Amino acid sequence: MKIILPILSSLLLIGCNDQTTVQSSSTKSPEVVPPSTIVATPPEIVNIPLDPSSLFSKKCASCHGDKAEKQALGKSQVIANLEEIQIKDALKGYQAGTYGKEMKAIMQGQAKSLEPEQIDALAQYIPTL
Repeated sequence: MKIILPILSSLLLIGCNDQTTVQSSSTKSPEVVPPSTIVATPPEIVNIPLDPSSLFSKKCASCHGDKAEKQALGKSQVIANLEEIQIKDALKGYQAGTYGKEMKAIMQGQAKSLEPEQIDALAQYIPTL
């Protein structure tokens, strides 16, 4: 245990270094690569359907009801009563963190993954339920 703790501490400190070193084959001293030149692999994009019915079922119905008739967790507005522009503004506001009260944190997580086309599709679909 006395040996493992210093090793783990050293690995942690090495991992926290904000510079990456690359060993050159022609020299023995490491070359410092600025963090701005390191390219991270983007996370896998989850394919959320554009079909508004499927999108609503996947992202909204569990809290708002199949017909958008419920107050989510008993706190939100009934979204079936909202107009297209109100739904668009709300979803964009949730994405930006500028809209919402008690449900802001939950809805921000839901709205952030939506593309503009998906927001438009939902805003057009929900009033028809």
